[in-house]
Amino acid sequence: MKIKFGGQDIILHHSGMAFLPGGIAIVSDLHLEKGSHFAGRGYFLPPYDSHATLVKMLKIFHEQRVRQVIVLGDCFHDEEGFSRLDPPARELFDALRRFDPIWIKGNHDGEFVPPGFTAFDIFEHAGITFRHEAAPGAENEMSGHFHPKAQITHKGGQFERPCFIEDGRKFILPAFGAYTGGLAVSDPAIRKLFQSPRIHVLGAAKIFSLPFRN
Repeated sequence: MKIKFGGQDIILHHSGMAFLPGGIAIVSDLHLEKGSHFAGRGYFLPPYDSHATLVKMLKIFHEQRVRQVIVLGDCFHDEEGFSRLDPPARELFDALRRFDPIWIKGNHDGEFVPPGFTAFDIFEHAGITFRHEAAPGAENEMSGHFHPKAQITHKGGQFERPCFIEDGRKFILPAFGAYTGGLAVSDPAIRKLFQSPRIHVLGAAKIFSLPFRN
């Protein structure tokens, strides 16, 4: 699905990734090693989230012929996450260096920056500002942080799906990570950022644009 944002043609992918012209992928909130983070606190989650997330991401990069990736923060669930990657996941993560990665600092990442990556608090490209958490009043801005989800009613039942949310001024990506939760787009923390929001919901194989409902 293609939309206009910040004067650019943005392609929305049903994985939760977005693409700028020139083979630039934008992805947010991988929260790698969330499983091991909670395991260390006595809560068991299967320790496969990093591997699953990275395999999925690299597969899409190959399919879409990605040249560069912009990671909008919270790549890891905590500052020690990188050190907990097992060898197969570490090999997959190191493969990201082939894509000239832009590392935008997130609140979970803290001050950690992986070797070989250049970090930014704010990055600007093609008239668009990229940051982890949306700044009130900023325009032509793409961010993550909130893990937006939309509530869907279908055949008498209700369920939630990750979504993109934008209004032509601001654009928030869904979380990409395997173990990420979400915040309803109607929550005041998200709703207050937008004037007339549009939501683009992730389906199994396509994007569905739906009217926003408070």
